[in-house]
Amino acid sequence: MKYLLIANPISGPKKGQTSIHQKALERIETAGHSASLLTTEYEGHGYELALKALDSDYDVIVAIGGDGTVNEVARALTHSDKVLGIIPNGSGNGLARELQIPLDTSEATKVLLENNVMTMDTCTANGDPFFVTCGIGFDGKISKEFAKSDARGLTTYAKEAVSEYFNYHPNDYHLLIDGKEVTATAFLIAIGNASQYGNNAYIAPNASLTDGVLDLTILKPFPHIEATKIAMQLFTKGIDRNEYATLYKGKHILIETPNRVNYHIDGEPKHKTDRLEIEVCPASLQVVSRKEESYNKSMLDLLHQAASGFYGWTADIKERFK
Repeated sequence: MKYLLIANPISGPKKGQTSIHQKALERIETAGHSASLLTTEYEGHGYELALKALDSDYDVIVAIGGDGTVNEVARALTHSDKVLGIIPNGSGNGLARELQIPLDTSEATKVLLENNVMTMDTCTANGDPFFVTCGIGFDGKISKEFAKSDARGLTTYAKEAVSEYFNYHPNDYHLLIDGKEVTATAFLIAIGNASQYGNNAYIAPNASLTDGVLDLTILKPFPHIEATKIAMQLFTKGIDRNEYATLYKGKHILIETPNRVNYHIDGEPKHKTDRLEIEVCPASLQVVSRKEESYNKSMLDLLHQAASGFYGWTADIKERFK
C-alpha cells in the first residue's frame, strides 16, 4: 500500500505536532508500506494537495488534523477511487470519533493499517461539502467565536458557549424537509450526517454515515434551568428525549430565515446567510474505519464515556470562570 499523509502542523489543542506526524509516518513505513508526508501552509491547502494526489498512485490519502483538515482532504476525494484515512489531532475530531478511530496516534495508525474500508455518505450546504455536521443559529455563532480564539480544545469551546449563551437571541425559521413545511423559532438547528459535533456531544443521536439521509435536530428556546440537562443529554445520546428538541429525517432540506444568521460546516464558520440548502449524496466517499468487532463496548463503557465527556465539559467551565 502507498500512503500520502497530509498534516496540519497547527491543528489540535496540544503542541508537538511534528512528532505526531513523524510518528505516524514511521509506523507506516515500519509496517512495510510506502509513505510520504506533506504539511499544509494555509487554509485550503489540504484540499489542493489531496486534489493533486488524485492523479498519483497513492492508495490512501491520510488527513492528520482536526475536522477542518479532514473536511479539506475529504472534499477532494469525494466521488474518487482514493480512500480517506484519518489520524485525529484536532479539538472535536467528530468524524474520527464517529468512525471509532482512536485519538492516540499509535492506535489510530494501527486502525489505518488494518485498511477496513467503508463507503459513507457526504453532504453539501449551499454547495459546500461537509461530512460531520452543519448547524445554523447558536452553534454557528460559537464556531465563529471559537475560530477567532488563539486557544483550542474543549475548555475554550465551553467558555465561548457559556459567554454567548446569555446574550444569544433565537431566530424564526421556515423549513422544507423533502417538501414538508416546518416553521419554528429555534435556538439552533443542526443537520447531522454523523451523530455528533465532536467530543462525543451527540446532537443527532440517530444519524448514520451510511443510511442515505440527513438527521435534523431543532432545539427550541429553553429556560436557563434546562441548560445543564441538555448538556448531559448531548453527552448521553439523549437529546431526542428532550421536550425542547424535535428531530426529523430527510434527503433535501431548505432553511430560510428573515435575518442573516451564523452557520458552520464541520465546525468551520461560514458567512451569515438567510437561506441554507442542504443535500445528501449517498455512498460517495471511501474511508478507513475501525473494524466493528474491535470496538464493541459494554453499557458500562458507554456510560463512562458519556460521564467523562459531561463532567470534563462542566469542569472546564468552572475552571474558566473562577
